[in-house]
Amino acid sequence: MIQKHVDNSIKILVTGATGKVGSRLTQWLVLWRYKVRALVRENSNASFLKDLGVELAVGDLLNPESLKAALEGIDVVIHLATHYKGATERQSSMANIDGTKILAKSAIEAGVLHFIFTSSNRVYGSNRGKIVTEDDPTQASGNKFGLSKVETEDLLLQLFESSTSTLCILRLSLAYGDGDPHLKETILLLSDWQPAKRVQLVHHADIAQAVKLSIVQKAQGIYNVTDDAPLTISELRNLHGLPNTADGQVADPWEMIVSNRKIREQLGFRPIYPTFYSAYDAGSL
Repeated sequence: MIQKHVDNSIKILVTGATGKVGSRLTQWLVLWRYKVRALVRENSNASFLKDLGVELAVGDLLNPESLKAALEGIDVVIHLATHYKGATERQSSMANIDGTKILAKSAIEAGVLHFIFTSSNRVYGSNRGKIVTEDDPTQASGNKFGLSKVETEDLLLQLFESSTSTLCILRLSLAYGDGDPHLKETILLLSDWQPAKRVQLVHHADIAQAVKLSIVQKAQGIYNVTDDAPLTISELRNLHGLPNTADGQVADPWEMIVSNRKIREQLGFRPIYPTFYSAYDAGSL
């Protein structure tokens, strides 16, 4: 579980540390006394990272030369940086695919031991007819973000296949908690979702737990990272004080509903917040 031994000599580079997931994960890594360096753009507002004691490395994923200093002495790379909302297809491709390829190649050349990539349960697409596991093939047709994650995963699997560095891919469900407004923002955007449609979630504390378990156990492979029980959009809207704005039948009751059995059995993952209600009752939203 999350209490497993931490090797404080491990030095970690985090990309996307100023984002919603990255900023919260970085705080956990600092709390666990890892040595943390964050890759930030020159004009990034990263003062809060500096206040945490995080070392800042100014660079750009699309500039290999800028990554050399950032990767010096690094044992583990946690790659969270992504371009999602408001991105054109070209911007998304450059940030999510081209940038990841350059970073991964640079990390391998620098002798990084472990590369952790945060993907998404969107890679599974829809019309599965069952809860999805890591053994199911990806099929994110029609979803730009999901498609970019599928392509990036395939790229990384090829790059690390013949490398001595290990690759761990964590497929996250919709993140929430620790003051993150993303869930409510998403619910507002999904006004056409039927009340009975289910949404699978994962708390930021449990994303951090999955990352820590991956580091401690040098995990290799693909893992779904999610809580134990999805909620309906109706429940989530009610808990956020929002009205239900749609009706009708759910076309695919299994869309983006994934199993966390593999990470539980192989890495000892046990959600701190197994359902949204547990986080709600604990005041951890």
